[in-house]
Amino acid sequence: MLHQRIDPVLLLVWAQAARHGNLHAAAESLFMTQPAVSHRLKNLQEIVGEPLYQRNRHGITPTAMGMALLRIAEQIENALEDARHLCQDTEKMLRGSLSILASHSNAETLLPQAIARFQQQYPGVSLRLIATNSRAARAMRDQADLVFVEDDLASPAQSEWVQETLRETTIVLLAPENPHWLQMAQKPLPLQELGSTALVWREEGSGIREHALQALKDAGIYPEIRYELSGLAAIRDAVRCGLGVSFVSALNDSGGQRPGLITLNTEPPIHHRLSVLYRKEASHSSRAFLELLRQPSV
Repeated sequence: MLHQRIDPVLLLVWAQAARHGNLHAAAESLFMTQPAVSHRLKNLQEIVGEPLYQRNRHGITPTAMGMALLRIAEQIENALEDARHLCQDTEKMLRGSLSILASHSNAETLLPQAIARFQQQYPGVSLRLIATNSRAARAMRDQADLVFVEDDLASPAQSEWVQETLRETTIVLLAPENPHWLQMAQKPLPLQELGSTALVWREEGSGIREHALQALKDAGIYPEIRYELSGLAAIRDAVRCGLGVSFVSALNDSGGQRPGLITLNTEPPIHHRLSVLYRKEASHSSRAFLELLRQPSV
């Protein structure tokens, strides 16, 4: 009766020795010295209480006990190989869930195609996307796996989160398609000319709103906040109905593709950055989604 637990490492060393039939060859395959192999086999032999092998002219021959332990050792090797393949294939056989928080611009531009491609490749992952504004997304980041924002705030050095820029673009003016704005669209519109123009704003916390407001202030304009709407669809409808003009990401398919609407470039241009926050210890599904997002769209 055994009084000691057998260290699986001893069995794995024995498997190499038994298959090679030679301690020197086993030591080379294990990147060990021959005395180290001999020492481990001596420990195993003392635990089982019977000889594992007999020496012959060319090396060693396993005893009946040695052969029995070899079969057990091979089961351990097979289990370890299965575990290795499982780790390698995890990204191809992803299961579970992926929770995403995203600003409206990210949710409307970068993510739809990426999500569709991700679900085609990893149908076993259930995905949830919540669209909000950048400030709210950042504030609620602990509730998600990935957080897409439009601000330039750097994560503290001690934070568990990493921020990566995905796309750099501009913010453009969204206006109704009428003779006045069609004429203005012939060249970039100086921001100073918006001083008396009614503006329709995204909700507080929106990255687009904060960037546009700062650009106007830099141009010496402090606009009145009269119309404040959440989401691009509401902004489009308000501009189309004549409430005023608004600011949208240049990535949005507004100009020329939305009836009754056009987009105008501004002077100076308003720079806009779309970024993602992810944990330093990201899950397999998070890493897979990010890798897909970094690939060029086909």
